[in-house]
Amino acid sequence: MNLKEQIKQSETIELVDKGNVIAIYDRKEGNKFKIKWSEGETKNEDEIYDIIMQILKQTTIDVFFDNIKYNKGMVVLSLFDGISCGRIALERANIKVKTYYASEIKKHAIKCSQEHYKDIIQLGDVTKIHYSNGILYTENGEFNVGEIDLLIGGSPCQDFSIANKNRLGLEGMKSRLFYEYLRLLEEIKPKYFLLENVRMKKEAEKQLNSFLGVKGFHIDSKLFSYQTRHRIYWTNLKIEEPKDLQINFQDFKGIGDIDEAKVNKTPSRIRMWNDGVKKDFRTCKNITYCDKVGCITRKQDRSPNSGLIAHQDFCRFLTRAELEMAQTLPIGYTKSLSYNQAQDVIGDGWTVDVVAHIFRSLNKL
Repeated sequence: MNLKEQIKQSETIELVDKGNVIAIYDRKEGNKFKIKWSEGETKNEDEIYDIIMQILKQTTIDVFFDNIKYNKGMVVLSLFDGISCGRIALERANIKVKTYYASEIKKHAIKCSQEHYKDIIQLGDVTKIHYSNGILYTENGEFNVGEIDLLIGGSPCQDFSIANKNRLGLEGMKSRLFYEYLRLLEEIKPKYFLLENVRMKKEAEKQLNSFLGVKGFHIDSKLFSYQTRHRIYWTNLKIEEPKDLQINFQDFKGIGDIDEAKVNKTPSRIRMWNDGVKKDFRTCKNITYCDKVGCITRKQDRSPNSGLIAHQDFCRFLTRAELEMAQTLPIGYTKSLSYNQAQDVIGDGWTVDVVAHIFRSLNKL
């Protein structure tokens, strides 16, 4: 709903907009406020918004003032942006975005994002981003962004993951990028923030709770998808306990290009499949008749992975479409990439509907 539609539906406010005159009538107090500019002088959307805000500051309509301010659209900075799952989630949550800045260095991830969102402003390496007095200083230039409403990101997680026996936590080279998120959170001081990461040892989770000043909220993607993916979300937004949508993989199995997902027989893959019988850490789960698949990883051709499916006389990986749907991405979202590149960025990404669930609380602020 745009600004004028909100005002029309309000019981306490009336807007009169006649080209070069904007007037607001406060029904509650019976006052009228008017701003006029010269004939022929044009005002863009932001300028008109600012004029309306100036008027509203003089009225008694504080609650409505907050709603309008939010509806203008959010300035978002996404760190470790990947294929912009955060942008899709904002759309699904009906959150208007004014400007979306992204920090990402993986070229095929950027290619996928820009194909769908040409207005995303790419900033480059997160370690080279700094914020001061409303300006973002980056390796791709300086940007006068003003206040940033929402800071989001999922810093690389390999050194936190319980699945990694050699995990080093915050001391690991990749997970140390968490400190870049923390640095920018402190520099920017956004209204809202969201950080996502893997399930980790309690000690490491407590460290992150302490650094971020909020307790991590655990959500498994299996509530929103046919993928089991346990993740932790730290945010200053209120998260409602999600309901189980009971999504079953069997209702979606077989969608997409199966030929692209065929597994050729090699000694290592024969061992991975093991005639469809899970034996040890070197063999993969047979998900042919399962309700849920395993966690989508950056590479299917490994053990463990999200699972293998019986196909002809051997097995297959998940199709590109099955991978996309497991992360609740639009089918075809990664069509500009090779199958291996698609696996990589989908495995790196967020389960979109989980994040959309979190962002919906923005509509209640």
